[in-house]
Amino acid sequence: MASIKIGKKLRMLREKFGYTQQHMANILNVDRSTYSYYETEKTSPDIATLITLSNVFCVGIEELLGQENAAAHQLHDAKYAPNASKNKDITSNDSFIYNLSGDEKQFIAFYRAISPTTKSVVLQLMKEDLTRQRFQLKNKKS
Repeated sequence: MASIKIGKKLRMLREKFGYTQQHMANILNVDRSTYSYYETEKTSPDIATLITLSNVFCVGIEELLGQENAAAHQLHDAKYAPNASKNKDITSNDSFIYNLSGDEKQFIAFYRAISPTTKSVVLQLMKEDLTRQRFQLKNKKS
């Protein structure tokens, strides 16, 4: 396992998703320098951090650790990223992720890292807010 290059993998995934080191530090609730140390392999993330990173990047922990046969032994829980296998190549994604602001990218990363229950609450709040905005807009036109 000495040949594992988790730092390179973290940097590649972070850049692929369009996140900054500061975005990742915020998601992990660590200093930017701590996250930087993960990428430069001065320190290694603990298991809880690896799980969060796995959820944010929609990859298995084995892939984060650089194991070649990661696809054959996927430990990633599909409930956190049910569409991950459909969107392996982010550059072919029609979601215009590269046009997102920093806050929008951070929101997506946080959303991927939270529990399914919290995701439901967030979605419900967003739906209620949109409904409220549409109602107010409709009343202004009347």
